[in-house]
Amino acid sequence: MLQSKKSKVASTTRPSKQAEHILIELKIELIGIKPPIWRRIFVPNDISLDILHSVLQGAMPWQDYHLHEFEIGEDRFEARDESDDSWDPNDGRKDEKRFTLGELVKKGSQFTYTYDFGDSWRHLVTVEKVGKLTGRPDQDFPACVAGERACPPEDSGGPYSYEEFLDALTDKHHPEHRDTKQWAGAFEPEVFSVQQANAAVGAMFVWAKERRDRK
Repeated sequence: MLQSKKSKVASTTRPSKQAEHILIELKIELIGIKPPIWRRIFVPNDISLDILHSVLQGAMPWQDYHLHEFEIGEDRFEARDESDDSWDPNDGRKDEKRFTLGELVKKGSQFTYTYDFGDSWRHLVTVEKVGKLTGRPDQDFPACVAGERACPPEDSGGPYSYEEFLDALTDKHHPEHRDTKQWAGAFEPEVFSVQQANAAVGAMFVWAKERRDRK
């Protein structure tokens, strides 16, 4: 009886694991682009990779038109649908929604996030900080806090074609300037708004969680 009372007292004084919220600080940089296009975001350590994908889409921002993949260590993670007859559980690729970021990385870790296998936009993701305990679930909302330069437009050719695209866009004497300008619309390559990126990160996080909960 005494042991059970001690256990009860301990359980009321020890902080619960659910109350401890750990934030991970990530820097995302597009590989092969100079000057660099980068973002810095905060995410909770228990964010699943499928939700992280949506957060990254919001931070850049991309439009989520294409397939994607995470490469962490020697493992590859992608969106999988077990109801799809073509899905092979033994092909070495893992289902991203079954893994959280916190169980796969630590401070100093680096991994890649590839979006659009045609254009092959590869992002180097660096874990800058881990372990900021807040104890406040309302403060663990993913956020974008810094960055530089605009994300390239969808289907603009990938990192090896981006410099040529910018030349055609900015040089009025370039033979393809008029067509490129018309295709790119209001795109401004050097403009980045942290406020807009942060809003997009929050919206994509909520949307992705709601979509997952409906399944």
